[in-house]
Formats: sequence, C-alpha cells, structure tokens
Amino acid sequence: METLDRQGVADNTLVIFTSDNGGMLNMGGQDAWSRGHRLNGDLLGFKFDAWEGGHRVPFIARWPGKIEAGTRSDQLICNVDMLATFASVANTELTAAEGPDSFNVLPTMVGDPTEPIRDHAVLAARQPSHLSIRQGPWMLIGAQGGGGFTAVKRGAHTFGGPSAMQFTGQVNSDVSAGKIRPDAPKAQLYNLDTDPYQSKNVIRENPEVADQLKQRLEKIRRVPTRPGL
Repeated sequence: METLDRQGVADNTLVIFTSDNGGMLNMGGQDAWSRGHRLNGDLLGFKFDAWEGGHRVPFIARWPGKIEAGTRSDQLICNVDMLATFASVANTELTAAEGPDSFNVLPTMVGDPTEPIRDHAVLAARQPSHLSIRQGPWMLIGAQGGGGFTAVKRGAHTFGGPSAMQFTGQVNSDVSAGKIRPDAPKAQLYNLDTDPYQSKNVIRENPEVADQLKQRLEKIRRVPTRPGL
C-alpha cells in the first residue's frame, strides 16, 4: 500500500489480500502452534486437507469508490474466480476454453447480489479419494479423515490428520485418541452454517443430502469442464 501511495495510484487500484490454501502443520507450523498461533483460526485441519482449515482462507479486497469500506459478504467464491473477475475489470471477454470453471465475482465485491454467483465448489485434497464438494451450507467429503498429510509423530514435516488432533486439541466426532473411530461413517457431511468448525459429521442424519451431493460430484467428474452441472 505504501508503494501504491508513492506512485499515486492507491485510489485507483484493486488490491486483494488472500491465500491459496490454509496454513500447514509442518515443523514451523508446529512451533507456531506451540507458541499460541492458530494458523487457520479454529477451522479443522491444515493445508492439503479437505477440511475447512485446508482451503478456507481470508479474502480482503480494497478499491476506493468501488468497494464500500467495512462491508462483508457470505458469497461462496474460489480463487480460480479471479480470472473471470479480472477479465471483467479489464472489460475483456474470455473464450469458452479460458477458465471454464471461473466465475465473475465482481458483483459481490462492489455490491450485494441476492442470488449466489457460484452455487458450488469442488475441492481437491492431497489424496484423490477426498475430492469434495461444497454446495450451499453443505460440505461432502467422500472418505474418512482430512485427506492431507498423515504422519503420526510431532516433528515430522508431514504431521497431520487424526493423529495431529492430540497435539492441536481439535475435535471431530469421527476421531478419538488420534485415530478414526471403528464405527465412524465412511464419508463425511457437514453443515457449515451451524458447524463451521466441523466438529460433528452428520452424514447419517442427512443421507438424502449426502446422496444428492455425491451424484452431483460424480457428474462433475465425468464432465469437469461444465461448471453448470
């Protein structure tokens, strides 16, 4: 911001602060955690996980005269949407082959649309088995655990998963004493409106929701370049 001020363009520049993923519980992350720093706030999991701590990130935008200061939005967006958004800012048309999964989210940055711009997002964890889908308040993860790193001992670069919960103190209904419970469901469903920290897997209570999301994810797998599915 100081550089933009010096150049005299701060009031005519769209500035975005964000991240491509959540913080990682590597050795540096473990040291930071021990000192009281919560890398991803109270979100469950870390970088590479399908859990919220792996991919829900800050997104702060500043554009004087365009974005009203102090406003907030609960629209679902993804960083891949920046391609279509920047194209809109530059009055440029994208071809059908350019960013087919990118949505223009400029309307939610400069206004307050009543309808969702993007009604779903597909999240890819480190493990292919954990390809997941978010739609509305619901998040479906098609396997057990976070799908990221799973080293079991503190000090390992790839420390993570259920084993790390004994170190972090995070809570999930499928996990006990650092291991997946024997009776845990084979997949996970969370209502992020009521449980943003994913403390309780509610897939057994909502089988219809889980089945609908599973079917939609399978359609996307078959035709991945059609975001309207």
